[in-house]
Amino acid sequence: MHPVLFKIGPITIYTYGVFVFLGVITTYWFSLKEAKKLRLDDNKFSSLFFWTVIWGFIGARLLYVVVEWKWFLEHPFNTLFSRSGFVFYGGIITGFVVFCILNRRYEWDFRRIADIVGGYIPLGHAIGRLGCFSYGCCYGKPTTSWVGILFPPSSPAGMVGEPVIPTQLISSFFLFLIFIVLTLFKKHKRFDGQIMLLYFILYGVFRFIIEFFRGDPRGFIGILSTSQWLSLLVVVFSFFMWVKINSSIRK
Repeated sequence: MHPVLFKIGPITIYTYGVFVFLGVITTYWFSLKEAKKLRLDDNKFSSLFFWTVIWGFIGARLLYVVVEWKWFLEHPFNTLFSRSGFVFYGGIITGFVVFCILNRRYEWDFRRIADIVGGYIPLGHAIGRLGCFSYGCCYGKPTTSWVGILFPPSSPAGMVGEPVIPTQLISSFFLFLIFIVLTLFKKHKRFDGQIMLLYFILYGVFRFIIEFFRGDPRGFIGILSTSQWLSLLVVVFSFFMWVKINSSIRK
């Protein structure tokens, strides 16, 4: 693992941050290309994307604080300004709200724009998960199988003291597969918004499953983690909307 990519004098460039940045830029670049095909205003689209991402990161951090509130009370500064400590669903929720608000302000077709961005979110997310692997966060449970990876002692995963399941790499692989599925499905979509809904369904199912193999500190409600409950809600809501919209088209 290489948590530090390189140093320039007093400036340290972390691998985690670079991968997250590359993930965001990749999603933006491909989304902007499609937005231009629809002749959307570049500046407005860039503003929509920028504020969606900013509030997404804020929401991801806030949900982590809620889930790990005991740790936050003991270490508030470290929690707020740590390189890790994000819950993806928190980012999806707050980012989605801001995305809705700005689409309404610009008087754009929400579902059409959602399909543009939604098709590339898993690609950017897959790249970002490589950053998680480089840092050692979002790791899996200890394992004695051949897939186990022993992280450096200084990393979050390394503090476990034994090989763990590389859930970061597994997540990156399946997110890339989701991206391929969405790309192929674009030619067959029947209504605007279908790509985003399919993304929510596929990611929700995958996230629910991978949570069983995660070993990092998780917030739990009963026997399921917070992310698993949110996954269930996302999948059910997305499936309901899919059926509802599809039924309205047939009529």
